[in-house]
Amino acid sequence: MLKLSRRNWNNVLILVVLVLMFVLYGIPQRLQQLNASEQRLIPADTELLMVAFAQQRLIKAGPVWQLQPINMKNRDASQLALAWQHSVLTPVSVPANKSRIPIAQASVQLVGQRAPLIWLLYPDSDAELFLLQEAGQSQFYQITAAQAALLFLL
Repeated sequence: MLKLSRRNWNNVLILVVLVLMFVLYGIPQRLQQLNASEQRLIPADTELLMVAFAQQRLIKAGPVWQLQPINMKNRDASQLALAWQHSVLTPVSVPANKSRIPIAQASVQLVGQRAPLIWLLYPDSDAELFLLQEAGQSQFYQITAAQAALLFLL
């Protein structure tokens, strides 16, 4: 067996504790950061309460989702809620000097948060794509026309 002094054993013990702290705390934190690079419309750890559009609102009434006033286009409210909760966004860089006018806006209210998230939808130069931006942020995200139609009831 190794013959170490009491002081050297203390140093070994301190080193082992530091390695264990890194393994038990540092590695899961790093993995979480790698997974956090995926951007969503609403954070994964929050719950959606309501989405307000220009003419309609998507509201959670008990366990079911409803569109108010009644949806004339026969849209499925639960499918719309799932799209808002699970849509993954693709960040893009766009020229900052170009002025943009949003064609749609959605105000997203989350459980436990006072201020809503405001998402703005802009047309892109490509007719099949749209740009999405959270109000007050500089980052733009690219979504397809089908995603834009589903998310903003276009």
